[in-house]
Order: sequence, then structure tokens, then C-alpha cells
Amino acid sequence: MRSGAMGRAVAVIAGVLALDGPALADEASLPERKAGLWELHTVMDEGLGPKDQTLKMCVDAEMEHNTVKASSVEHANQCTKYEVKREGEKTVVDMSCQFASRHVKSRTEMTGDFKSALLVKIDSTTSGDHNGQTVAVKRTITQIGKYLGESCGELVGGEAMGSDGSRVMVQ
Repeated sequence: MRSGAMGRAVAVIAGVLALDGPALADEASLPERKAGLWELHTVMDEGLGPKDQTLKMCVDAEMEHNTVKASSVEHANQCTKYEVKREGEKTVVDMSCQFASRHVKSRTEMTGDFKSALLVKIDSTTSGDHNGQTVAVKRTITQIGKYLGESCGELVGGEAMGSDGSRVMVQ
């Protein structure tokens, strides 16, 4: 499995799927993936051409739920805008957040039942200071997920395995 940018992309997707915000009467809730083994195909493009990765990830129901709860605190502290809403069949998250010296503005669209399949699309811009220079990176991430079954085999909850057999904890 590639490390670096793609590993961060997988972590971003895992974090986005686990986002939670303040509940309002008519605010959409975010989907939680069904517990078990998922095949996830992720494509990320930061302007230099798409990079893709396919991996298998074990989702643990309790861990997924706890991650949702814990991330709500982070986003409440870091984001000036955090909106979750339904647009037709999509769950949409619009965010504007500050993480250290970086500002991240993103729109995430999620479709699927999250029990057998999912599709997540993220369009984001990260801007800030890097080694004394202002930088802005536009990023698109698309993830297609397919549920493979209840048993994760040798993987533990939150662990992902790349096609080369390497493993990483992403949740």
C-alpha cells in the first residue's frame, strides 16, 4: 500500500465518514458504515493526475460510532462552518475549518445505503503557510465502497490492508 498522500486520503475519508455535528430538528444525520469487511477504492487528485488505491478495511460498529462522537468535538472546535444536510438522495457536508496553520474548505457528498455500498466524493481546498510561502491545494477524492461480509478475517476493527498485504490503522 502506498503511504503518504494516499494514506492521508484514506484517513480523510475515514474521518469524513465519522463526522458529526450539532443535531438540529431537521438536520440530516451522517451514515455509519455497517460493521464488517469493506472493499474501498479511493481515487485522489491534487492537480498532478489521479492516484488510486484499493484496500480492504474492517469496520467495527462500536469503533465507528465512537469515532463519530469524538470527531464532533474536534469539528466544533476547529470549524467556523459545519453543515450536514440532505440534497435528494445525498447526504452533504459543507465545512470550513482551521487546522494549525492550514485552512480547509470542503464539500462532501455521500450516497449509498452504507450497508452494502457507498460512494463518497470530496472537493476541498487547503490553504496556508508552508516554509514561509502561501500555498493552496485543490483536492478531489472519490471513494467507492462495497460490503464484503461480516467476517474481517485477520483484520481487526479499524485496520485496512492494501493489495500488497501491508496494513495500516485508519480508524
